[in-house]
Amino acid sequence: MALTTLDGLVAASKQRFNWYKASVSTEGAGTFSSLWTAAGFPSAGATPATGSGAIPDRTTTGAFPLTAWAGGAAKKYLARLAAAGATAGQLIIYDRLWHNSGLSGTTTTSQTINSTALTRYPTVGGNYVGVEPWLEVYTAYGATGSTFTLTYTNEAGTGSRTSTYTHPANAPTATQMIPFPFQAGDKGVQSIQSFSLTPSTATAGNFGFTLLHRLAQIPISAANAGGVLNFLDMGGAELLDGACLSLMVLCSATSTGIMTGDLTVAEG
Repeated sequence: MALTTLDGLVAASKQRFNWYKASVSTEGAGTFSSLWTAAGFPSAGATPATGSGAIPDRTTTGAFPLTAWAGGAAKKYLARLAAAGATAGQLIIYDRLWHNSGLSGTTTTSQTINSTALTRYPTVGGNYVGVEPWLEVYTAYGATGSTFTLTYTNEAGTGSRTSTYTHPANAPTATQMIPFPFQAGDKGVQSIQSFSLTPSTATAGNFGFTLLHRLAQIPISAANAGGVLNFLDMGGAELLDGACLSLMVLCSATSTGIMTGDLTVAEG
């Protein structure tokens, strides 16, 4: 059942994780880096399937190993999140809804994706509202400046929507994540159809897209300083059945440094 009182939150069954992620190289201050493939706990996730990709869930290697939902009216929530790191920045926890890989930085014709249908978040805040597309780098592509264009279907089911990102004249870093903006008026993404770029970046690399739903963001104000968010700080963020909880960092330096913390999930 929904947790609607503090007494209910206190009485709820809970699962607690102490998490640890090894340092990863980043593109630098003001960029985002994924901790999906970083060693530690949760263990490193694998590069996802190519093409239409895959739907990760709580059982996928790389995700926080949540217990199964009890069924019926049972609901899970983020109850507490703590984080500390060797460099200042912000830690973001999100539900990883879909991901793929296999895109090339040298192919200038349209690269077909046709993403697998999402199984979570079709109705949070309205149809697919809050589902965001992010480019995720697994092997760096080239340093030649290029215009990237993503074609997608928006939250209302309108197809042929486009999102454009201008790739600067420098190579990205493996683990880098790049948010793609919505076309004006859109509030979410239901599916991705294709990707194109022009001109070639000069190196193919290996990258893909991740569709995600952000749940909470915790500041790390200074090196080795920690932050804590409670249930109310996170707005009673609900985890839908099978959630693939994952982490990324808004960076302030060229590495994330070792990051540690704890996470409590409550079920009512």
